[in-house]
Amino acid sequence: MRDTMKLFMEPESVAIIGATRKNGPGTYNLVENMLRFGYRGKVFPVNPQADEILGLRAYSSIRDIGQAVDLTVINLPRDLVLKGIRECAAVGVRAVIVVGQGFADADKTGQTLQSEMVSIAKESGMRILGPNTLGVLNAFHPFTTSFMPLSREAAPVGVICQSGIFFVGAGRFSGMMGKGIDVGNACDIGFNEALSYLGDDPDTRVIAIHMEGLSHGREFVALAARVSRKKPVVIFKTGRSEAGARAAASHSGTIAGSYRVYQAALTQAGCTLITEDSKMRDAVRALLLLPPMRGNRVAVITVTGAGGIITTDALERYGLTLASLSSKTLAPVSELSPPWMPLGNPLDIWPAVMKHGMQKVYPPALKALLDDPAVDAVLCINVALNLPDYAFLDVSEALNQAVSGDKPVVVWLYGENSQGIGEKIEKEGKIIPFQTLEGAAWALSALRERQAYLEKISGS
Repeated sequence: MRDTMKLFMEPESVAIIGATRKNGPGTYNLVENMLRFGYRGKVFPVNPQADEILGLRAYSSIRDIGQAVDLTVINLPRDLVLKGIRECAAVGVRAVIVVGQGFADADKTGQTLQSEMVSIAKESGMRILGPNTLGVLNAFHPFTTSFMPLSREAAPVGVICQSGIFFVGAGRFSGMMGKGIDVGNACDIGFNEALSYLGDDPDTRVIAIHMEGLSHGREFVALAARVSRKKPVVIFKTGRSEAGARAAASHSGTIAGSYRVYQAALTQAGCTLITEDSKMRDAVRALLLLPPMRGNRVAVITVTGAGGIITTDALERYGLTLASLSSKTLAPVSELSPPWMPLGNPLDIWPAVMKHGMQKVYPPALKALLDDPAVDAVLCINVALNLPDYAFLDVSEALNQAVSGDKPVVVWLYGENSQGIGEKIEKEGKIIPFQTLEGAAWALSALRERQAYLEKISGS
């Protein structure tokens, strides 16, 4: 199966049937995007109306190329697609991506065309990705078949999806993407082939999946159980409601199925299931960057009492608990706090900060929490104001210096410079800032569930 997917992800030669002669912004020129992305293999544009496209010789038909082609991308109106597929079959092409819409995602005619497409493929031994897809992205090869311009980042995150939005909007959804497979209508190549490839891929450490509908469900669950033993699998299942299921059928031509069945089976298989788009990015970053969370006990260090209370509620919602802090752990803050200040968990350090300054209080307080064997993770809450005017309240350096990497540390910032300070904190790759306290608490619970699954299957 990996050899088959390698033709899609790492082809040495590509033919583009329906390559446009136009180029530049707004032309959606697949050849132009491919070359700009850095593809170094052979590219054969096929367009009977052109002799040359972007300096490359153009061919009237794939039959005229006269040499073997690893992958063909068909970018034609739906009524011309079957002719293109038959020509590919005739010259022995083994892998085809069909870009266009209007098949099982549309009317009965489209459904019939898609069925005929699959029949041709089976008879010839060809494999098809799509239709209704942006195809693939591989920042490591490098290669892409997207007609939309995409950025190239060799990130250890693999994405499988049924919509180009997860390619174009990768920064918002998965946060990063080094390899991507848009299965579209999944008429042939589907989630199983894509997950098997990324599961065995040495470049991929976390897999993020957007799923509308699924065929061969039992096979997928068994495969997910195998893959999740090696690397985290995050699944954003859409089409959970009746209206959503109908929308999924019209979008990708798939049957959404019962969400409760998906939820039970995939959770048992060790996958991290999410129900909100924002949680995909949170889950991917946490599972990729943070160390294991070996228990459910969390220490909260805060400069606001209200933030500590909000966090306490959020932790409880997600099955986490406040760690019991020893007098030894509290001592560094107790020595710097006014005698009237009661200390516990959440650990409110603001009175100590007011008296001695952030840089003197924060590092020893955080180090004491991380050194406490009764603490499995730390959630930090801090103010983030504009620099350099409020540099004395900037905790980014103190945070990164105190963190050893043995326990997960997450942070929530409030104030007008939350993004700027957050970027400084995240740059070191030790701590992850979150946009909400709810998100930070949930991410820790996802880390804990992942570790609990690994402990369960290892018998420890």
